[in-house]
Amino acid sequence: MPPPAPKRVNLFLGYILICLIWGTTWLAIKVSINTLPPFFSAGVRFSIASLLILAVLKYRKYKYRFDMRETCFLLLVGLASFSVPYGLVYWAEQRITSGLTAVTFAVMPFFAAPLSRFFLKGEELTFWKIFGILIGFSGLLVIFGGDLKIGSTDAALGILAVVLSAFFNAVVAVGVKKYGYHIDPVFINLIPMAIGAVTLLATSFFIEDWGTIRFNVSNLIAIFYLAAFGSVFAFVVYFYLLKHISVVLLSMTSFVTPLLAIASGSLILGEKFPGGTLVGSALILAGILLMNLFGGRRSGAARTVPAEEE
Repeated sequence: MPPPAPKRVNLFLGYILICLIWGTTWLAIKVSINTLPPFFSAGVRFSIASLLILAVLKYRKYKYRFDMRETCFLLLVGLASFSVPYGLVYWAEQRITSGLTAVTFAVMPFFAAPLSRFFLKGEELTFWKIFGILIGFSGLLVIFGGDLKIGSTDAALGILAVVLSAFFNAVVAVGVKKYGYHIDPVFINLIPMAIGAVTLLATSFFIEDWGTIRFNVSNLIAIFYLAAFGSVFAFVVYFYLLKHISVVLLSMTSFVTPLLAIASGSLILGEKFPGGTLVGSALILAGILLMNLFGGRRSGAARTVPAEEE
């Protein structure tokens, strides 16, 4: 007998939580790389996160039965979800602002929608999905339209890096939905984050100057926040939600995070809100609401396993 479907209120709370957490990680990344090399900072983040996940699994007395196919799948998830995408984001944040990084990453639903359509049975690319995505993205343009200035070739490369990161994340989301639905939502993060830690620290060792590393209270707090909340807690909730809701709807969290990046920047750094924040926020929420109310009616988004595995 399959486990009972989770309550909608739990899915809603999980969705809100990952939006809140990931909306503040852009600022935390910026703080952490002010005085630390980017790949080193990301590697330390995922090293701490891996240890925390190991502690949680030990506390739960989780027993892993080695499976070669599953392990290879998790290795690929590590490379495509942590090693490459986060390396690109950390590298990009040296060249563009955290707000622009968050907005650029919001292209993820444009990748997730067609990938879901072609690789996941039951997830149709309906009118309401497309309409919700366009309404949500238009909200971002209303908010940031006057401020999205590239300014240099270096900044353009930073934007391209974030777009590639969003693409890799969309691919992984679809892959986990299709092939990783049976894996424990806590354990599914252990091997991938450990792979991310090893590859990012190794990259840092060869291309970054460790002589410039300087730890202080600010970057230590930022790294621990990114490890404990931005990595462990948020990704456990994310992979749990991925089993129960549409990939496209979940990817639309990337529309909300720029709003929270603005709010955190305003509260902590005293930055001003862009002029169209209220109107743009309403459009973003309207897009997500349309997706939630109508986008899954014929999409089978509530399936917890792929159709062929039922």
